[in-house]
Amino acid sequence: MKLERICDAIREMELGRKISVRSLAREMDVSEATAYKAIKKMEEDGYLETLPRAGTIRVESPKEKKLESITYKEVLRIVDGELLAGEGGLDKTVSRFNIGAMTLDAMKKYLHPGGLLIAGNRDDVHLLALSSGVGVLVTGGFSAEKKVIEMADRLKIPVISTSYDSFTTGSLISRAISEKLIKSTIPYVGDLLKKAPAYLRSDDTVRDFKALSEETDYEKFPVVDHRMKVLGVVSTREVVGKRDDESIEKVMRKVAVTYSPRATVSHIAHVMDWENLQLCPITEGDRLVGVITRTDILKALQDRDTRPMEKDTLEDRVIKDMELERLDGTYSFKGYVKPDMLDPYGNASNSVLSMFMVKSAMTVLENRFYSCTMDSVSLDFMGSLEVDSEFTVEATILSSGKNRSKIGMKLLSKGSTISVGTLSALHTPEVRE
Repeated sequence: MKLERICDAIREMELGRKISVRSLAREMDVSEATAYKAIKKMEEDGYLETLPRAGTIRVESPKEKKLESITYKEVLRIVDGELLAGEGGLDKTVSRFNIGAMTLDAMKKYLHPGGLLIAGNRDDVHLLALSSGVGVLVTGGFSAEKKVIEMADRLKIPVISTSYDSFTTGSLISRAISEKLIKSTIPYVGDLLKKAPAYLRSDDTVRDFKALSEETDYEKFPVVDHRMKVLGVVSTREVVGKRDDESIEKVMRKVAVTYSPRATVSHIAHVMDWENLQLCPITEGDRLVGVITRTDILKALQDRDTRPMEKDTLEDRVIKDMELERLDGTYSFKGYVKPDMLDPYGNASNSVLSMFMVKSAMTVLENRFYSCTMDSVSLDFMGSLEVDSEFTVEATILSSGKNRSKIGMKLLSKGSTISVGTLSALHTPEVRE
C-alpha cells in the first residue's frame, strides 16, 4: 500500500528532519492527499511532531526510545538504598555503571558524566566520581564523609548507600535492566491507539451513522453519551435494514468491555476474540480517548514477530535448549533433566516438567496463530525422572477451530510414558502465512 510505504520512509528519516505535505508528496511520487494522511498517521504514532513556526519535524517516538537505562531514583528503589545526598538529581538517567575495584588512576578513564560508580567505603573514590559528574552507590551499608555529601548536594548528583555488597548490587541492577528490556518489547494499546476517534452520540440516528461512515471510510464507531462515557459500539451490521431516523442507542451493541491505554495488545486480542468484537473502545476513567480495531491488533502482533526479544523470558529459557522435530503432524521437543530442575528429593520437579509440556504445546500453536492464550490444561503423571535423564515432549493438534484449539501432550523417557495431558487454548482466527 502507498500509505504504508510512505510511513516506512518516514520511520527511516533521521531525527530532526523537517518535512511538509508538498515535499513528501514530491519525494514519494504520490498525491498530496496521500502524503497528508501519512503525516497525520505518523503524528498519531509519535514519529512526527508539528511545532509552531518550525513545521513538522521527525522526532523520536515512544517505540524508539531505549529503555536500557534507568534513573537514580529507580536505582535507589532496586537496591533498597538510603539517599545520602544529591536529591536534586534523582530523576536523571544513569547512562552506564562501573564497579570501583581499581586504583584511582586506572578508574579515571571509565568515569563519564551521567554514570554511576558502585564502590565501598572509599572517600577518595567518591570525590573523584562526583568531580567527573558520576553518581555514587556506596555498598556494605557505609555512609559518606561530610565533604562528599556537601559536594553531591552542590552538584545535584546522587550519593546512595545500600547494605548489599558490590556483586549483589551489580546483579540487582543488571536484572532490573533486563526486565525493563523485556517489557520494552511488549506491545501496549497506547502504542497503536487511534486518538481523537470518530464517534457517535446515543441520540444520533442511523442517518448520522451513514454520513460519518461516508466521511471517514470507517464502518465501526463507539457510541458515547454527553459526558463521553462509552455506551456501546455500532457497525454496518447493526444498521442494515434500519430506518434512517432510527436512534443509534436502539440499534447499537452494548458493551461493558473498555480498557485503558496501558493494557497489553495480546490481552485485548484475547478479549476481542472471546467477545467477538471488531472494535474496542479505550478509556481513561469513563471518558473515551481512542479505539483499537482487530486490524490494529493483527498488525501489532505481526510487527512483534519481526523484533526479537532483547532478553529471554523464563519460558524462552525453558525451551531454548530443546531440539524440535516434526513428523506426521506430531511435534517432538527433546531435552534432558538439569540439576536446577530437581525437587527436594532429587527427582525432576513435576512443576518444571509441566512447564515444559505446556510451553511445547503453546509453541505449536504460536507457530500457527498470532495470539494464543491458554484456556485450560490437564496433566497426569505416572512416573519420575532422574537428573541427566533424556526426555521427549510430543505435542499433537487434536482439533483446531476458528478461535480455539486442543493439543494432546505426552512426556516420554526411555520408551516409558512419564506424563500425558491435554491443553485447550484461545487464539486469533488469523493464521500465520
